[in-house]
Amino acid sequence: MDGYYTLETRDTTMTLLRAEILGYDPKEQKIKPRSFQEVNFSLELSTNNIAAAVVKPDNRYLKWILSQIDEKRKDNDPERKEAWQCDVYNKMEIDLTNASENLNLRLIKKNFGFVFDYMDTSVVSGKAFLPIMISETVAKRYHRNDPTLDKEVIEASRISGINDENFLSQFTGSLHLKTNFYRNFINAFNVEIPSPLSTNGELYYNYYLIDSLHIDGRKTWKIRFHPKKLVSSPVWDGEMSIDSADFALREIHVRLTKDSNVNWIKDLVVDQEHKMVNDSTWFWGDDRMYVDFSPIMNDSTKIMTIIGNRTMHYSNPDFSKALRKDIADAGDNVMVKKDAGGKDEDYWQGARPYSLSTREQNIYNMVDSIKNVPIYRDMYSLIATFVNGYYDIGKFGYGPVANAISFNTIEGVRLYYGMRTSNEFSRKLRIGGYVAYGFKDKAFKGGAKFEYMFSTQPWRKLTVNLKRDLVQLGRSSNAFSESNIMSSMLAKGGGQRRSPVTELSIAYDHEWSPGFNNTIGIDARRVFSNRYVPMIRPDGELVQSVAATILRYRARFSWDETVTRGTFEKSYVHTKYPYLTFDIMASPKGIAHNDFSFLRAEATLDWRLALPPAGYSLIRLNAGKIQGRVPYPFLKLHEGNGTYFLDKGAFACMEFYEFASDSWATLFVEHNFGGFFLGKVPLLRKLNLREVATFKAAYGTLSDRNNGIVGTEASKDAALLFPKGMSSLEKPYVEMGVGISNILRLFRVDAFWRMTHRYKEVEGVREKSPNCFVVNLGMEFKF
Repeated sequence: MDGYYTLETRDTTMTLLRAEILGYDPKEQKIKPRSFQEVNFSLELSTNNIAAAVVKPDNRYLKWILSQIDEKRKDNDPERKEAWQCDVYNKMEIDLTNASENLNLRLIKKNFGFVFDYMDTSVVSGKAFLPIMISETVAKRYHRNDPTLDKEVIEASRISGINDENFLSQFTGSLHLKTNFYRNFINAFNVEIPSPLSTNGELYYNYYLIDSLHIDGRKTWKIRFHPKKLVSSPVWDGEMSIDSADFALREIHVRLTKDSNVNWIKDLVVDQEHKMVNDSTWFWGDDRMYVDFSPIMNDSTKIMTIIGNRTMHYSNPDFSKALRKDIADAGDNVMVKKDAGGKDEDYWQGARPYSLSTREQNIYNMVDSIKNVPIYRDMYSLIATFVNGYYDIGKFGYGPVANAISFNTIEGVRLYYGMRTSNEFSRKLRIGGYVAYGFKDKAFKGGAKFEYMFSTQPWRKLTVNLKRDLVQLGRSSNAFSESNIMSSMLAKGGGQRRSPVTELSIAYDHEWSPGFNNTIGIDARRVFSNRYVPMIRPDGELVQSVAATILRYRARFSWDETVTRGTFEKSYVHTKYPYLTFDIMASPKGIAHNDFSFLRAEATLDWRLALPPAGYSLIRLNAGKIQGRVPYPFLKLHEGNGTYFLDKGAFACMEFYEFASDSWATLFVEHNFGGFFLGKVPLLRKLNLREVATFKAAYGTLSDRNNGIVGTEASKDAALLFPKGMSSLEKPYVEMGVGISNILRLFRVDAFWRMTHRYKEVEGVREKSPNCFVVNLGMEFKF
């Protein structure tokens, strides 16, 4: 529409490019094969006199086409077919742009000067780039519609370059996303982008029918689409070809608009082709993606950026076979055969739909040479330390680096030294430990950890953990560790009330199926009294410590969840469905040094609910019950936040040891609007700010035997009196907050208000709660 175009071909015999349009004289220009060129045409009006034509706007025909596309969606969308299987070839390449300008240091030139012989030019952007990684996979993909199931079995795989389980995993993992434009929204890097084929596409795009032509003997419409004004959600710009007989997508070319509220992506282009098979069914053909990752969105010519290119080729679709039971019942949605990494060059020559270019083939040789340069290994170790927290030297790693020095009320300045074995030592066994010293309490602390991997797929792992340290009871699982420097720097005054704890835990993780995981274990824990968190019986006697030996069982249920598996860590990445976790903990009296007998049952529901174009909600619902008489360290201590750093799993305005329950229910809801409102304000649109609203609530009760509130009649039956200021939640606790995220694309500021429990009675005096209003700071790395 605007005269910009991109062409790419592997046919090196082509040397002429011809442009023509009705009413103008055609023109040809010579092109040079195997290189990027910018070729512009300026056509002259032809001398033929053409009769005048009056054009009146009428988009009824186009609207009819769009309605027919929607009506035929169920017939043309491959994912709505009952069942099929196909072969998939996936090639991915990662490149550095502006490498020659930014790697021109003497040290780099001396060690890596040979890599600049492999520089090339992008056919999409015209940028010079240096390839650093190429990977290829050959897979079988299986699909079933009822019930929905997608499986991919990787039969062959090879990778060169960056090959760490964590490094750049967010980039390279997301490059394997499968774009289905028949869906209403395309999820790209966890960003929901409305599809031009969406049922409600006219809310986001203006459509133009610009041409009709015959392809393979079938009439095809060429439709152009541009985003509408004042659309604040990320949108595409591009064109598509629609088959006029079946109203099926034949091909589509889209590009993410430059002003989209998406971080770290300067350019995103998707080209997709659909082909007719069996003379009646449309299926994917080729799917290509180009992504330019950049730390800045404006002029990036002087900054080194990352380009990702991914090509997927679908072939041999078969709609006649039902999904095999062994595939349906197998492990993860993506499974890798044991011999996938051992295929020779003859196999790859036959498996590729087209041969690698000489440049692509040379990438494997180049990266092997890079890995032999000593400075490369040093740079790689530093980057891995930043990502994993441990600095690996040979068979041992030292860290976490962020815990090396911290400070708190009890210990003063705290020094920490930890180490663990690396993957070079063993990929089955990992042993770690740490020692810490506080200069104020003049006491040593320490711990040891033993991990043994029986299997990574399915996941089978044994963990033994022993430690004696200061622990903040009532801290959420999302909070920084107690010895992290960030938790020290952002601690509230008097917000930390830690207790000495000795603990031995043994846990075994067992994965039965991709969506069903169990953990069984035993914990022997002793909590000691101190002047910050004293333990006093109702008769006034000071208790030195309380102990419990706890048998625990956890069951986790999920559906269609993406999981990443490292050598010793397993991460649950994403699912569009809710997932459930059930925990049962039992402490029978008489086992080991068990002072109390109780049973604790707890259930948690987590859900990332996508609500495009108005963002998404993070929902957590938790409920539980404790049966038995227990001291307050083993009650449900509602999660407070002792720092000014944002903790999504805790109540921002609640202090530690403020509320306790033995029956409870909590609800956390955080909605991220993704710039839905601020993106419509002209002066704020370019800042790409995003709005956040939060609601948190808790309700709980205490039975008389566990009610240790000082000054109450029921406290005489409690195992221990509560610390000063701790009470029950029979009146619901509610706090609400609003915030702005994506500040400089990394930072977030939230303001929270207590809506209830704004006043409390302390020794008969009504006082205002100290945290009726707080401001939290946070950091988020999101696209």
